[in-house]
Amino acid sequence: MPLTDNRWGKSEVRVSKLLRGRDADDFVDVSVSVLLRGDVAAAHTEGDNANVLPTDTMRNTIYALAQDHLTDDLEGFAEVLAHHFLGRETVDETDITISQKMWQRGSPTGFLGGGSERRIARVVRDTAGSSRVAGLEGLVVLKTRGSAFTGFPTDEFTILPETEDRLLATSISAEWTYPSLPAETTRTWNLVRSTLLHAFFEDWSASVQHQGYLMGQAVLAAVPEASEISFRLPNQHHLPFDLTRFGMTWDDTVFHPVSEPFGDIYLTVTRD
Repeated sequence: MPLTDNRWGKSEVRVSKLLRGRDADDFVDVSVSVLLRGDVAAAHTEGDNANVLPTDTMRNTIYALAQDHLTDDLEGFAEVLAHHFLGRETVDETDITISQKMWQRGSPTGFLGGGSERRIARVVRDTAGSSRVAGLEGLVVLKTRGSAFTGFPTDEFTILPETEDRLLATSISAEWTYPSLPAETTRTWNLVRSTLLHAFFEDWSASVQHQGYLMGQAVLAAVPEASEISFRLPNQHHLPFDLTRFGMTWDDTVFHPVSEPFGDIYLTVTRD
């Protein structure tokens, strides 16, 4: 029986690094995942591990290279790792993903953590070249007005009322592609994030889909290095709580947050 596609690697290697400064320090806290593709068919079909780089070696390599190369330029560190592993004789492709836990500065040498937001960097490299993706996930946002949902199709199972203005909340996951890396990847990432937030909070939208498109347009206008941006926008529902059951009039202020089920919206916006 023939063996088809196979890969192997090490996932979620946690690395933190202190970036010492003269008067203030920075702190980087990341999880690194490595996937390799190469000529390891014999390991599956014959039990021959001669070409299988141990995943334990991958982990140790990440820590070793982090000392000289891990900075706030996540894409740069991903490139270093991708280049290193592609240099192994039996490796044909490397796929490096880095997820950064976001810490907020509390003092020149202190930080606050605990949020859900992550910065993402991914580099896939083979002998033909590289592809580079930056992103974020877990950016939870909510606005109390400025979004509608009307004009949708209805049938015998539709009970959702139309609304011209509603509370809208989501957890933004976004990935954007760089044909070539910007000179300052962290500055560009921060620009994308601030652009997303401005578009979400300031732009009126007719739906979650419309909101995502407006955010995508804004990012591509602000960041010329990005060729496209993709979103996942799960709708974090806050449903009106029926107070009329208690003889009260609902005044459009009390809601019941619902974790599931939830609407799940995906879209990609590209340049012309």
